Amino acid sequence: MAHSEDHFVVSIERFKPHTFESDEGDGLFISHSHAYDELTLILAGEGYYSSPEQNLKVGAGDLIRIPSGLHHGFVCTAPWQGVSVHFRHDKLPVHCQYLFHASREPNRIHSTQLGEGDLRWASISLEQMEREWRAERPGPDSASCLRIALETLLLLFQRNHGNAKQTSESGNDQAIIQEVVKEIHARYYSSVTVHELAARHYLSESNLRKKFAETMGVSPKQYIISLRLMEAKRLLQQTDKAIESISSEVGFTSSSRFYDFFVKSEGITPLEWRKQALQSV
Repeated sequence: MAHSEDHFVVSIERFKPHTFESDEGDGLFISHSHAYDELTLILAGEGYYSSPEQNLKVGAGDLIRIPSGLHHGFVCTAPWQGVSVHFRHDKLPVHCQYLFHASREPNRIHSTQLGEGDLRWASISLEQMEREWRAERPGPDSASCLRIALETLLLLFQRNHGNAKQTSESGNDQAIIQEVVKEIHARYYSSVTVHELAARHYLSESNLRKKFAETMGVSPKQYIISLRLMEAKRLLQQTDKAIESISSEVGFTSSSRFYDFFVKSEGITPLEWRKQALQSV
């Protein structure tokens, strides 16, 4: 499984206890960037993670999420142990993509402290991921087990990171929109309406549209369409399902509407896009 070029997991690495000598000076931080996301769980010890705008102290129980493309570094100040998962979030199903699309700070390292129960849960999830990832002969459900374990880690991060934020009027608005985004990701393929979403959060439709556009940069309807197209592209690349079947699966009421939106977005037909995507693998 580790050699699958189109898989969402790039690598899983455990780092052993080590420290840098203080006389290494400028070499103290190992600085780099990569074209995929990272989740790192610190199991023991402590140190610092840095980005162009940050210098975060981290220790045992911290779960760290680093967006793709962000230049960052780290240094261990007390012998530490941990696990890092590198993955491509764009290859995950749309229902868990809200964990990335709801973020308003894509160019920052995000860190949260896990409680004892969640830390144990995170550790078990990582162990399961390692087992599936390193298996010489992956079973038919290995990819699903990997995805569920990774999604569990992301949900643990989101829950603890969200609980740590201050509550204010603007913060409450942000929390509402994040809940709406989560609901949309869970039901993007159905006939979910702005009226229904607004009523669930005791907002008028116009108010929800305004808050959503201010936070996400697009209207709820545009966001739903973009998710349907995103999932359609994943299915076009990762499966051999018929285009008409994919169109229905992601929520378009007709193949012609799917074609129209797809061509408007990508400039080519779904079939042409699939051929190009498969040739580039």
